Order: sequence, then C-alpha cells, then structure tokens
Amino acid sequence: MLIFVSQKKESCQEIVVRGATGQLGRHVVDGLTRAGRRVRAVSRHPTAGEPGVTPCRADVRDTEAFRSVLGGADAIFVNLPPGLNDQDLARIGADIHRAAIPFTVLLSSDRVGSFPGSVMAASHTREESVLGAILGDSLVVLRPAMFMDNDAAEWWASIRDQGAVITAFPDALEVPIASVDIANAAVARLTAQRQKAHRMQRLVGPEWLSARDRAAVLAEVLGRPIIIREVSPDEHVAVLARVRPMPIARQKVMMLREAPRPIRDCPELSLGKERTRYSVWAAANAAAFGSRAAEPIRRGAT
Repeated sequence: MLIFVSQKKESCQEIVVRGATGQLGRHVVDGLTRAGRRVRAVSRHPTAGEPGVTPCRADVRDTEAFRSVLGGADAIFVNLPPGLNDQDLARIGADIHRAAIPFTVLLSSDRVGSFPGSVMAASHTREESVLGAILGDSLVVLRPAMFMDNDAAEWWASIRDQGAVITAFPDALEVPIASVDIANAAVARLTAQRQKAHRMQRLVGPEWLSARDRAAVLAEVLGRPIIIREVSPDEHVAVLARVRPMPIARQKVMMLREAPRPIRDCPELSLGKERTRYSVWAAANAAAFGSRAAEPIRRGAT
C-alpha cells in the first residue's frame, strides 16, 4: 500500500530519506530522529517506523509513488539504485525541484574523483551531473571512500570457511569509512540551518589500512587466527565475482593494483581522525563474520 503525503507546504515539515532500510539509510533515519527531526522513510520494502518515522513505500522508478512522498518536505537524502538512465535521473531531479524542497543531499562515491571513468564511478558521475544541472546549488554531494561494510560482504565466507582473507594485493592501502560516519555527515547537512557554500564533501576514514592490517584487526576482535591467502589478480576477480557483478569485481582488483603502498606513497588527505576506527567497526559488526552480535556503533564512536 502506498502512503501518500499531502503536497501542501503548510503540512508538517519532514525530511525524506530514500533508501531508508539499507545499511546506510538506517543510520541516517536513526541520526535524524535523535536530532529531533521527523522522517519519511522511503523504500521499496518499508518496515514499521519508530516514533517520528513514517514508512513510505515508493520506488524512484515509479513516478507517481515517488512524487507522493515529496510534498512539504524541507530536505531529502537520496541514495539511488545503480543503472538509472539520464531520463530517469532528470525526472527525479525535476520532481524534487517541483516539490520545492530547499536542498538535497546525494550519496555519491569518492571513485568519481579518484577513479574517473571507472565502472564504479559511472552511475554516480551521471547522478551528479544530471541532478546538479536541475537542482543547482541546492544539491549537496557526499563522496565517501570505501565502506568498511564491504569487508563483511566480501570476506565473511572465506573467514568462516578457511580462516583467510583472499586477495591479490594484501598491502594495497585504502581509507575505509564506517557507514555510521557517512550517515552522520548526511544528518549534519540535512539539519544545517545554513548550508555551506561548497556542494561536494569528500568523506574518508581515520587511517590508511591494507587488507593485511584489517585482517589482523579482525583476528583480534573475533578471537581466531586469520591468514592472508595471496592469489593472482584473476583468481581475486573470481572470488569477488561471487558477491559482486563481474565488471565491479574486475574494477576493484584493478584499483587495488593501482593503490598506494607503502604509507609514504599515500596521497595527502585530510583524514577523518574523529571518525570510527576500524577496530570499533569490527567489534560492532562481529556477527557479520560469524561471531556473536555486538553493540551497534553509535554517533560519535571513535
């Protein structure tokens, strides 16, 4: 059943969160409610809302359904599914503009800047370009680096079955960031009284880490040995392709090949020192690797 929201601006103002039941969207909804804001939690499969949260069933590909959740909102967080064409993006942007929503926070990816033209950057580049042309300065773009959650998706099976992390490039360095920190940045922009002048914000984690570094942290957190099993690039692609589309698997291995190593070769970045350290994320997500569930990361964890 669709939940239709009045188009009248005098209706109770709320913030729309598209993708509200996803790994990141849940953190955004939680952060907004703790900040005292009302939320329209939009997804294709909504769940019962907490106080202050209105679950809304809508797919951005369904024009009528998406338009029905926009009226009267004073901000929107947009995490779009990959592969939308320019026509879909233009219609989404026009719907947001027509609803007179003052500003939009779009989840993009650091790959747009660090690996332009890559498969992983392509859909985000289109989103930024098409929505930016329509929404102008009301669009804020967040470009996070690699999600720490990727390790759970890509490593849990090999850690469970083999006590191993399988990789072709164990010493390639990245700056992974926790979903809760990306969500905190989104909440800060969505609730700001006055928007900052710049439209794009790059989000990175607190430290450069290799797969070898992260495996050592996981071994300590899980209380079991975890080895690095180094394989060829083709074998690594095959492993990743079990959980990622093949083009993405190939792209990820290529990026790891080009990643810096050692630390002295890393580009200068303004690291998010105040953000969640990998060890804290690992402890909070131990269940994803087959260990007992831990307390979830809360706002301000370091």
